[in-house]
Amino acid sequence: MTRVGIEALYIYSPDLYVDNAELAVARGKEPKHFTEGVGIKTFAVPAPNEDQASMAATAAQRLMDTHGISPSEIFRIDTPTESGLDGSRALVSDIIGMLEQVYGRGSLSHVLGYEQKFACVSGMERYLDTSAWFAARWNPRKYALILATDVAKYNLKSGEEPTQGAAAAALLIGDDPKVLEIIPGELGSALRNEKRDFKKPGGRTVAMVDGALSYASYLSEMKEAWLNFQSAVSNAGLIRPKTDESTMDYIDRAIYHNPHKKMVISAYASLLIHEWRDLPRWKKVEEEIGPEPSRAGMDDLAYYMSEGYKDYRKRFIKSSHFMGDFEEHIGSSLIAPDLVGNSYSVSVFVGLDSLLENDREDLTGKTVVLCGYGSGSHAVIQGNKIPEGYREISKRLDFMQRLGSRRKLSIEEYERIHQGEVQPEDWTTGTGKRFLLSSIGKKETPSEGDREYILSS
Repeated sequence: MTRVGIEALYIYSPDLYVDNAELAVARGKEPKHFTEGVGIKTFAVPAPNEDQASMAATAAQRLMDTHGISPSEIFRIDTPTESGLDGSRALVSDIIGMLEQVYGRGSLSHVLGYEQKFACVSGMERYLDTSAWFAARWNPRKYALILATDVAKYNLKSGEEPTQGAAAAALLIGDDPKVLEIIPGELGSALRNEKRDFKKPGGRTVAMVDGALSYASYLSEMKEAWLNFQSAVSNAGLIRPKTDESTMDYIDRAIYHNPHKKMVISAYASLLIHEWRDLPRWKKVEEEIGPEPSRAGMDDLAYYMSEGYKDYRKRFIKSSHFMGDFEEHIGSSLIAPDLVGNSYSVSVFVGLDSLLENDREDLTGKTVVLCGYGSGSHAVIQGNKIPEGYREISKRLDFMQRLGSRRKLSIEEYERIHQGEVQPEDWTTGTGKRFLLSSIGKKETPSEGDREYILSS
């Protein structure tokens, strides 16, 4: 069977950030209300002359340059995003235009290009679909490139404001995976029609969010995907726990879609409650925190939104049984997202980079599940393993270093950028080669919405 997965990875996030402790004070809150209660220390803010396309093109060019990848070796370029820039034209079109400023006009004219949307899970979907394309031996060239890119933006002074963020991920997909290798058969998914948890109708750039419903949908869909993952690995004979074991006991690391840390903690706690309740170990949990509240007459969403369950979940999270398991399985994947904020379709891959750069254990041969989620709602859980030699690639990752050299925005600067008061041509962005937005065509002209980009050195 063909080996397939991620051969190289590059995460790009803007050089500007907001300190959530300072934002909390500006909003009349205690700093820990944002940094601990929400679970995001800082969030990235695109400069006025950056957007989703420029971030993706910059990530792609830097990955290709670092690993010596030629355009002639790439057949597909997929651009998953939930914050696309045009209702018709795909992001990949502008990205190709930018990359050809470096590699020459027509150098990528042979490429098959996509833009895919299913909220935040679209990055995971492209990872699965593109890898399957390789496994079927349909790709006529050496590589495919996935460019997940998103900007999470919410209204000033809203409850969601501290969960903003931005990033782009370039994933080089091929049949010699050096970063992450897909395990065929280890896949679970769940799909449900949910209209009002999180949406952007009518071309909105700022989402309409029902916070409680969105939270519950995330927990519920992740659980359903996990149940289907369990069935898949059991039926394939890949994981068959004994009577005193759970499937999670056979997983070394888990990387969750990460809107903010508190949601990841809640999702993992809900999963363990479900996984452990029929095991001998649960008796010790109940001795410490008591029995679960009744869910009589409630479906999953109602139960997860109920005060009784939320209180019980909090008690479990604070128990002696939870946090050690959480830190072992998930902790290292949360360090970078804590500084980037929510990056929608990119967040699982930000977590992957965080794992590779921050986990102190030798991960060779370890099993890693990627747990993607998108509002509306859909969850995907895919099993992978870390291949030999991954450390040679991880040594070339410098995302954590770049996060440490960003510029902090004052709250006044941030608000001016957020409200569009600074034009692209009036801003100078950082140092180093990157693509920048130079102008946008004016309304009611033939060039309306046309985005022009330049390569900055």
